Amino acid sequence: MKGTCLRFDFRAGGIALARWVLGLMFLCSGIGKLNALGGFVNGYLVPAFEKTFLPGWMISSYGYALPFVETLLGAALILGLCRNAALLLSGLTFISLAFGKMLLQDHSGVFPIMFYVAMTGAVLFHGEHDRWVISGKGSSRP
Repeated sequence: MKGTCLRFDFRAGGIALARWVLGLMFLCSGIGKLNALGGFVNGYLVPAFEKTFLPGWMISSYGYALPFVETLLGAALILGLCRNAALLLSGLTFISLAFGKMLLQDHSGVFPIMFYVAMTGAVLFHGEHDRWVISGKGSSRP
């Protein structure tokens, strides 16, 4: 009964909490950007990246797609849908955000993102303990 109390699997709970936090971050970020999509892309993203080597069409495309990607990934992570794919895509999304921070010379903003990449990798690595999912990966047993 090591690691359990009243038949509660604390490993499963810990992994689920980490997945839910990542999902909530993505969901809130995506919804916030969707509420002011034009302002996010044209008021922040395009002007911020004007002086980088990235073409404007690429920045705009990324900016318009990002809120939808974040919202979908957030919902998938919270619910445990396609868990492994959602975690892998979340990690890649975090890496793309870190790349943008590096292009903007915002090196202090890279570390928190890399922490989330590590957290995503840890949840993905310890997936056998993630039992609170809707998709086929994981078990519904405590």
